Amino acid sequence: MLVRRMVARLLDWLLVLVVAWPLVHEPVLVVLCAAVYDALLLRLNTIGKALTGLRVVGPASGLDHRRALARTLITTALPGAGAVLVLTGMGWREPALVAGLGWQQPWVVIGEHLPVGSTGWLPPLLLVGGLVMLVLSAVESLDLRGTRTWHDRKAGTAVVRLKAGSR
Repeated sequence: MLVRRMVARLLDWLLVLVVAWPLVHEPVLVVLCAAVYDALLLRLNTIGKALTGLRVVGPASGLDHRRALARTLITTALPGAGAVLVLTGMGWREPALVAGLGWQQPWVVIGEHLPVGSTGWLPPLLLVGGLVMLVLSAVESLDLRGTRTWHDRKAGTAVVRLKAGSR
């Protein structure tokens, strides 16, 4: 079940990346698109979960907006923010994100990069912070007990496998 869940998450992220990146070309906005995609389709079913035969269910009362939002923040926004921080800490500079942080853009002039001033302690701090967020996301996802991981228990949800005829 854990492998199916991971494959479903990977398919969903790849779908969002393929659709959103050409439109927005900004990592922060791609993560936001992934969170919106996950939150909106969680009550129905995401494409990745449908392809792997999984479904997120809530308690007997149903999967309300609060539970869907809580689960989305833990499963999508946390690792997505971690990935953006890692990319930023490693020096990948996208215009909107970097402009907000006040970094100078390296411009390519006839195939040569102009030097960029030292950014000091901020990139290593962002890199370490992003790695911590990614590790926390991986650890909480691996805490599988039955059909529920840590984020399922916190959000009051479970992931169940659909029967072959109910897809």
